[in-house]
Formats: sequence, C-alpha cells, structure tokens
Amino acid sequence: MSTKARKELSLADIQAREYELLLQFDAYCKRHSLTYCLCGGTLLGAVRHKGFIPWDDDIDLMMPRADYERLRDLSRKEPVSGDLRVLYPGDKGYPYGAMKVVDTRTIVYERNITREEQRTGLALDIFPLDDMYAAGWKNRLLLMRVKFWIQVGKVGAGMIRPERDSLQKRLRNLVMLLLRPVAACTTYEKAMAKVDRIAASRRGRAHRIVGNLGWPNRWRDMYPAETFASYVDLDFVTGKFPCPVGYDTYLTQLYGEYMRVPKEGERTAHSFRAYWRDEA
Repeated sequence: MSTKARKELSLADIQAREYELLLQFDAYCKRHSLTYCLCGGTLLGAVRHKGFIPWDDDIDLMMPRADYERLRDLSRKEPVSGDLRVLYPGDKGYPYGAMKVVDTRTIVYERNITREEQRTGLALDIFPLDDMYAAGWKNRLLLMRVKFWIQVGKVGAGMIRPERDSLQKRLRNLVMLLLRPVAACTTYEKAMAKVDRIAASRRGRAHRIVGNLGWPNRWRDMYPAETFASYVDLDFVTGKFPCPVGYDTYLTQLYGEYMRVPKEGERTAHSFRAYWRDEA
C-alpha cells in the first residue's frame, strides 16, 4: 500500500502511541517479574521534562542481560500484547544489534532503511545492560569488536548511504567500502547475532563496569556498576517508571550538562515518518 493511502502520524500521535506501548510493556514486565528501566533520551525526558523531550520521537529502555534474554524467550510463548512483536538480533530481516518491541499496527519509513522486508513499526528500543571489564582499555577493545560487526551488518543490510558533506562522513564512506568484502561473506542477520554474542560474552564474570554493548553510543556507554545497582520510580507523562538510581552519573556521561535545554538549532530527533498500516 502506498504511503499516500495511509494516515500519517504527527509527532504528538507518535508520542501518544509509544506511551501506550510503554504501558503495555510495563504491565507485561510486572506480570513476569522482568527488570527494566528508562534510558537514553527517554530517561533524560523523565528527569528534565517529566515526559518526552518535546521533540523526541522514540522510547529507549534497558534491561539486565538475564532479563533481556528472558523477555526474548517469554515473548515467543506469550506475546507482550496482540499488537506488539519482539524482534531480536539475528531474526530474519532485522538489521539491528539490540532488541525492539514493535507495534504491528504502524509502519515506519526511515532514511537508512532501504529494503521493504526491514521495515517495522513504531517500537520500544530495548538495550542490554551487560557486564564489562574493570580496565578501560579492555572495554574499548570490546566496543571496537562490537562496532566492527555493527558496521559489517549495516553494510550488508544496505543501511549506509554515501554522504559527502563533511570529512568525517567521507572517511566513513571509505571504511564502508573496505568492509564490503567482509559483509559479502555473511548476512547482516548473522552479523547482528554476532554482536549479541559478543555483548553477552562477559556475562556472570567479575565486573565493576556495566554498559550497553548491543547498540552503543560511541564510546560513552559504560558506567560504574553502582549506577544500575537499584532503581527508582520517576514521573514520565502520566505514570511512574523505573530509572537507574545513578541516573545523574548516567546522564552526565551521555549528555554533559543535561538539565540545560538545547537551543532550537541544536535539537536532534530521528528522521522517520510513521503511518498506520490500516485505519486505526
């Protein structure tokens, strides 16, 4: 069906629908005693705005590795809801290294998604919280391995488009070109499954650092373990949701002076358009 025949969701519609997904997911986690917390821009929104960052268009969550994998297994027997489907790294047609809980009633057109079979709907992005090394240099090597296979997967999935508006992007184009022979020897689904295996490789070992290895934010997604030692409920829209007790440490590391609202020209959101699959 052409996008012209579908009803497009406004930013307000997107935020309202995603909040509905979060409520359904929260109820499922409580029913099955699954631990999760707000993270990324969603956590920043809870702390600074008590809801969505006004221009944000997604929801970011994090789960300890054991709960992350348990959610995958549980959802295959008992779906989160009739409208929600869990996609996990390695699933057919899924080009990401972290899990999504996808709304099957919507479809999203993203700039970097070039193949029809990769299109999903609005989603909760769920990142694993994994054990890491105590030594910073070892963690950097771990992140390098993860990032290498993410880039291989992106090349294989056709998610990289040549851009020439900065030296950094031109250098990235060159790296992508060099990765093509590696990407040709595997599938992007296998590359993303490998990302997940690497991320889980430190599970259960002694650690003082934890982090997001499924889809890391550059080199900043590693934190003292006490940041996630427990959780506190913070306001988000009309409800309260779990957040890491060390949210100040987490947000400072990711965003710096996170309580400062950026000027209009500095605000960033994802570049996608969302539609109802059928009239809702």
